Formats: sequence, C-alpha cells, structure tokens
Amino acid sequence: MTRNLNRLEGRLFTEGGTLFMVVNADEANNTAQVSYRVNEQTQVLDLPFSEAAARVAGGANLMLDNLNSPSSARRILEMKDGWYFASREGEIGPYDSREEAGQQLGRYILSMQEIGKTSREEDDQREAKQAACH
Repeated sequence: MTRNLNRLEGRLFTEGGTLFMVVNADEANNTAQVSYRVNEQTQVLDLPFSEAAARVAGGANLMLDNLNSPSSARRILEMKDGWYFASREGEIGPYDSREEAGQQLGRYILSMQEIGKTSREEDDQREAKQAACH
C-alpha cells in the first residue's frame, strides 16, 4: 500500500475550476492531504485515500512540476549521516530514509505555500518592487 500512497503524492486534480494537489498521503490514517488556493489563501483538505485516488484518476492528464517529478527527486540527497532535501535555505535533514525525506519535502512545500513563499519568481518580484520603492 505504501507504494500506491507515495504515487498519489504530488498528483493533481481539478474540481469546480480549482486546481488541487495531493501533498501528503498517510498510510497509517488512510488519508490524503490536498492543497488548493481560494482567494489567494492556501487551504488544506483531508480526504480518504480512496476518494483522493479517484479524483486524481479523473484528472490523469494533469501534470505539474510536482513531488514525483525529476526535479523534485533531485532535491533528495543522501549524505553520510542520512537523507536530506534541498531547499532555498539549505539542506534539511537528516532523515532515516529517502521516503521520509520525500514526505518531509512535501510538508515543507506545503508550509511554504501557507506562508506565501511558493516560487523564486515571487521572491524576485517582491524584491524588485521593494527596490523600486527605495
């Protein structure tokens, strides 16, 4: 079951014109955390795994640079003392396994979405506005 849950993470579906992304699938609780934005605010919804899987299957053609993408996979690093993931702030870890580092990367991305730090482009735009004001 773990293999199927990990495949769910990072997958997308749409509903009512809103894009949703599965950011965490929890095998122990048989739930999936799904992130979406409403009025510029990130929301997180807990769904039963089967419901999240069914919604993802309905949007099978949707793709995004997600947690299962090659670029995200490259962010997970093995070092002498364990597994890490790379962030703008540096390497974060260590974790006991690649899977745990990947799960923590998903949680980290979600936390960055919640505080509004979701892309370098947004950081660059913010810095350019601040520079223009001074």
